[in-house]
Amino acid sequence: MPPVRTYYLLSLGCAKNTVDSDSMAALMEREGLAPAGSLARADVLLVNTCGFIAPAREESISALRRLAAAKRRGQWLIAAGCLSQRDGEALTREISGLDGVMGTRRWMDIPAVLEQLGSRTESEPVIHLPPVPAVGAWYVRPCAAAAHT
Repeated sequence: MPPVRTYYLLSLGCAKNTVDSDSMAALMEREGLAPAGSLARADVLLVNTCGFIAPAREESISALRRLAAAKRRGQWLIAAGCLSQRDGEALTREISGLDGVMGTRRWMDIPAVLEQLGSRTESEPVIHLPPVPAVGAWYVRPCAAAAHT
């Protein structure tokens, strides 16, 4: 495959997604990619999804399906954002043509995800969802002596 040079980024949902999208764009540009301006000219199609409420989830799924259907040979389609964080690998089963999935916690890893996509030998999607500690996992149980004071 020729080198990846351009990207198209669609940001859906809240203001946080806009900030994360701008940050991913800056990282891709630092890696030498340029905004494509259109789907047809892009090597990477990136959708920063929203899954907060049902209509936002439906909009994200619809956008991913639309881009997957329009995707040309050699383009990569990546789902990022909170819908991806929540649904993870299930998105790859729901949306044919999805090349990568990354969540909200590691948006800054977009260069690494692109590198993984470029070096894969099979058509399996790249799933980049590092484990997230459970709420309260940081809590340390007080020692028995402290509990009796």
